[in-house]
Amino acid sequence: MNRYTTEQMERKAKSKWTIVQYIGAPIQILILFISLGFVIYTLTTDKLFDITNFTIIFKTAFLYFMFITGMFWEKEVIGAYYLSREFFWEDVVSTIVLILHTAYVIALITNLDHKALLILILVAYFTVLVNAIQYLVKALKNRANKQLIPAMLQD
Repeated sequence: MNRYTTEQMERKAKSKWTIVQYIGAPIQILILFISLGFVIYTLTTDKLFDITNFTIIFKTAFLYFMFITGMFWEKEVIGAYYLSREFFWEDVVSTIVLILHTAYVIALITNLDHKALLILILVAYFTVLVNAIQYLVKALKNRANKQLIPAMLQD
């Protein structure tokens, strides 16, 4: 079964938000790994907390950008801004990711202990990876299904 209908595929191909998501997703992962490196370094050395914090705030801002533009994409292609049937679980996990990142910012403002902050962001970053894996698995399944359909039609 194809993930998208023919009409959705046409809308996806025409949407300006598709390119934003395709370019933004790998950038988001790159930012994640850079920030993760700083988080691990700061956790183990108790140094560079300010720089680490900057990478986390930057990552959080970029996450919000991707979430909001993803909602525009979902509305344009699927017809719903959020929690569409096709992207329900991705949206649920994305919401958890946003909640955890926002909790970090709130905890930072309220002066939570540095180690506790860094552990909180590690949990948040783990959920980002879970979400990325969800998208990747679905994309690979969709690609495999596209390759199987012409072969089945030839039989």
